[in-house]
Amino acid sequence: MLKAQRVLILALKKPCSSCERRQTMTAPIQSTSAPKIIKAHCPRCGAGTNACVRAEHTVAAADPDDGTSSSDTGRILECCGCERVYFQRNFWFSEWETVGQHPITGDPCLEGGIETTYWPAPITRAEPKWIAEIHAADRTLDQLLSEMYTALNSDLRVLAAIAARTTFDRSSELLGIDPALSFKRKLSALVDRGKISTDESEILAALIDAGGAAAHRGWRPAPDDLNTMIDVVEAFLHRSFILGDGIKKLKAAVPPYSSKP
Repeated sequence: MLKAQRVLILALKKPCSSCERRQTMTAPIQSTSAPKIIKAHCPRCGAGTNACVRAEHTVAAADPDDGTSSSDTGRILECCGCERVYFQRNFWFSEWETVGQHPITGDPCLEGGIETTYWPAPITRAEPKWIAEIHAADRTLDQLLSEMYTALNSDLRVLAAIAARTTFDRSSELLGIDPALSFKRKLSALVDRGKISTDESEILAALIDAGGAAAHRGWRPAPDDLNTMIDVVEAFLHRSFILGDGIKKLKAAVPPYSSKP
């Protein structure tokens, strides 16, 4: 009976035909040993921070026909600072390597060949602190902003541009503008109600046109252009929803002027 069970286990461990040229290597993390510490890019703290390797697994492959080889390594990391858990992937391909010189000995050596990615993606532009007040005020606008910054930090520029225009659309509705109006009429209504100036209307019109080009013509903005779009959205949100309350609090805190007798 035991012999039959052993044969069954060995049969289950035999790789399938699609995996015959792959080798898997797992590096178990022992709970009794000190965790391995590496430098990585924490999605919250930034690049070059210490991280504990909580789990690691590598799949290596070689092609005997063309002589190329590769390895795909996944790691579950925990930031040593903020304790955020995130995932790192290092994909190495032999044909990506270049020949360079060792910085000390000067001997020729292979360089590069590794593509490193993270999930969640590293933050390229953090949300302003005051955005938290908007998150708490409106659930729909909260979701739009979260998706806008997620797309931005994932380099999904078309989606981020579309989200920027949609964020303006929702914001104008919260300011009492009819959502059924065209964008041009929404801007006119905001100017008529004193919510924005004529100059700001022109800036927002450029934002709307850029978002429309991304949505309907597949335009992919350059990073600088996209950051300008986010600047416009943030300025509009801050002035419309944050600065107004701040000015009211400031006026209440300033002592009244008393003229001399």
